[in-house]
Amino acid sequence: MKKVIFYSLLILSVGMFSCKQESNNLNVNIQFSNINQLQYVYLDLIELDANPSTMDSSKIVADTKNVNLKGGSLDEEALYRIRFEKDEFYFILVGDQQNIELVFDGKTPGNYTTNSKGSNAFKNLLTAFNGRLQEMAELKSQIEMKGTVMDSSRVLMEESFRKKSAETGAYLLAFADSTTTPALAIYALGISKNLVSAEQMSPVLKNIAKRFPDLQKIKKIAEAFQNEMASPAQGGLVGKQAPDFTLPTPDGQSLALSSLKGKYVLVDFWASWCKPCRMENPNVVAAFQQFKGKNFTILGVSLDKTKEDWIKAIADDQLYWSHVSDLKFWDSEVVPLYGIEGIPFNVLLNPEGKVIATDLRGPDLEQKLKEVLQ
Repeated sequence: MKKVIFYSLLILSVGMFSCKQESNNLNVNIQFSNINQLQYVYLDLIELDANPSTMDSSKIVADTKNVNLKGGSLDEEALYRIRFEKDEFYFILVGDQQNIELVFDGKTPGNYTTNSKGSNAFKNLLTAFNGRLQEMAELKSQIEMKGTVMDSSRVLMEESFRKKSAETGAYLLAFADSTTTPALAIYALGISKNLVSAEQMSPVLKNIAKRFPDLQKIKKIAEAFQNEMASPAQGGLVGKQAPDFTLPTPDGQSLALSSLKGKYVLVDFWASWCKPCRMENPNVVAAFQQFKGKNFTILGVSLDKTKEDWIKAIADDQLYWSHVSDLKFWDSEVVPLYGIEGIPFNVLLNPEGKVIATDLRGPDLEQKLKEVLQ
């Protein structure tokens, strides 16, 4: 699946970018306290389009206070993971210098220190990103507590959620577009994928390719991105008649997409188990409330596995529109029919049943609906 490949490249390609002139090997010295004894610690290289590979390991025995691990060549800058056999936390380091020091306390591993500039930039990025996600989660919780009540305070909270989502996506794109570490640029793009549109991401990726013209891995990512843009799950559907399907509703009846012709329809592909989908649902609810009286409706198409989880999520997120699902997970018939390679994903149909837009999220959804309905 092209989208899966592209975003796998975004996350995994952080391993190996040519930035160094000297051929040296990475040396990581780890000093620690308050961790489980009698366990192994591993240094993994995060590689392009492959599972992480273990470069070195060391056994922690009684009274061990530090270990030394060897990484790969610094001819190509890489992203490394330090993990432990028994402890659940792990660390991500950027191999941007020959000797890297890592110091931490197992009671508060998030407060680690390192002399690596790139690794500190990575830590700051995740701290800021996670803080923004927490604010969005709190807003979503407040919206859910409102239940079916649609008062002015709920409208303000939904607007705040959309604004925070857009700001977070913009923050990640700005980071990717300005960092001097190509590995972090690609990582930031990867975690922005559920907050920004492909159109927003495209110029940033092009600029990264210009800033690091000699990096073949970035060129490969750009090619994968262009392939994705040409796939059915992106612009390839626009202007075409939406493929019809008939699936069961929660009450066991059958509903055909074609039965909704005559209205603008947002076909929303989601699932109860999909966290990005659940985070996006307040935006979809807000759009439904704003435009439902203007010849507009939504059809939720779930890739769930169980009816119980599906129905509970509909109720919890107050998704008061039509829903269908064959409860076949990624084996659902709609997956190949619409070239779905990741969710959340949606298509907007005109009253004639033709696709006029795809993958609308956050403010982009509201803006497009205003354009066609007002």
